[in-house]
Amino acid sequence: MKGDMGQEELVRDLVSKATNVRFEIIQQSAGNPFPIKDVDWFIRCRNREDIERTPYLNSVWKEKDGPVWLESLAIGDTLDWIGSSYGEEAAAETLDLNYSEFSGKEFQTEFGREYPLVRQRIQSCELIAEEAAKKHGVHLELRSSGSKGIAVFTLEARMLAQDSSSLGKQVEASVAALRDAYVQTMQL
Repeated sequence: MKGDMGQEELVRDLVSKATNVRFEIIQQSAGNPFPIKDVDWFIRCRNREDIERTPYLNSVWKEKDGPVWLESLAIGDTLDWIGSSYGEEAAAETLDLNYSEFSGKEFQTEFGREYPLVRQRIQSCELIAEEAAKKHGVHLELRSSGSKGIAVFTLEARMLAQDSSSLGKQVEASVAALRDAYVQTMQL
C-alpha cells in the first residue's frame, strides 16, 4: 500500500461499498479540527439521507501509530436514559455531574447505585456488542464520551489489519457487527 493517503482512500472505498452510502475524507484545518484527537485521517458520512440509512456507521478514523476505528451514531445518552427511567426531574438533577470519568470503575459503581435501571441498560448494550463481536470475529465495544451533564454512547469497531486484502475482510465483518449491534441496542 502507498502510505497512509492510500490507506484512507482504500478504507473510504471499502466502507462506502460495505454500506452502499458515500463516505468522504475530511480535511483538517484550523477552522475545521477533527472531532477526535491524534489521528492520521478522518472519514465521515455527511449526506443526510445516507446518515439516516446507515446510523450504525458514521465516522472512521486512524489513530496515529494505532488502529482504524469505525463508529456508529449515538445509541443513547445518560440524560435521555435517566429521564425515561426516572423522570425529567431526576435527569435535570444530573446536569451538574461530570461524566468525563464515566469509564472508570469507581464512577460506574456509584452511578449504578444511583441509577440501576440505566446501568442495566448500559450493561445490556455491552453484552450486545460482545455477542456481535464474537459472531462476526471482530473487536466491537460500547464507548462512552462524557462531559459535564451527559455521557453519550456509541458502538465502535477496531481494525488492526494494514494490508488491503485483510482490510477488506475486516471492514465487511466490522460493518456487519456494527449493524447487528446497533439494531439490537435501539430495540432496548
